Amino acid sequence: MNKSFIRTDNYYRMEKAVESLINRDPSLPGLGLIIGKPGYGKSSNVEHYYSVADIFYIVTESLWGPRRILEEACDVLNLGDSEYRLDRLSDQVCEGLKRWRKPLFIDEADYLLKNGIMLDVVRDIHEKTKVPIILIGMEKLYRNLQKHDQFFSRILPAAIVEFQPVTPHEIVLITSEWTGLSIDMEAAHSFCQYVEGDYRYIVGYLLSFEQACKANKTDKITIKMVESVVNRMAGKTKKLPGLKDTKTITFKGKDRV
Repeated sequence: MNKSFIRTDNYYRMEKAVESLINRDPSLPGLGLIIGKPGYGKSSNVEHYYSVADIFYIVTESLWGPRRILEEACDVLNLGDSEYRLDRLSDQVCEGLKRWRKPLFIDEADYLLKNGIMLDVVRDIHEKTKVPIILIGMEKLYRNLQKHDQFFSRILPAAIVEFQPVTPHEIVLITSEWTGLSIDMEAAHSFCQYVEGDYRYIVGYLLSFEQACKANKTDKITIKMVESVVNRMAGKTKKLPGLKDTKTITFKGKDRV
């Protein structure tokens, strides 16, 4: 399998949202949100965008506090030794962002809500620099931020992107690009609904489809093959969606990869 990055609708909507922040009127708020369920490709899309665009990117961790996120910002901004006092450390980060004028992406942003001061730190940086700051997190991040009026009011509506599950047409494209195999649309629809849009499941099943195609000396994934692979990887009763007169098959559930 040749797992290359594929730009899907989620990517283009994210790209458009970032552009709306960069090109906004200075009087408008400059915070953005990228939210969605696990496995929908939020981080992988941002990581690819980071590799091709001029941005800063931080991935927070569960045990971080205000000092740690500011020190990480100093590191990604290449500002050298960080200040000891927290207020001076914040000023140091702000000066660096003012100098570079690049958007700052903060992944795993749900962790910011574990410590209220963390949100205040991010808001202060935005207020002082007016540089776009985009938070990436779970779908509940939007609802949780609504409880913090001072922060939520600074989010630009045009810069809120909710990642959607993979579509059957994207399944066809991904299958072709990653495996060189083709998949008919009926099979793509059923496979798409079964994996519930989670890219991590898609990778695991495509590997199995590759093996099945090799064993059957074919380059086409059919609905029968999807049914056979799902049946082999499982043990709880479920019916593949979107099939006419399909039989009930058994499986243990989705195997994460």
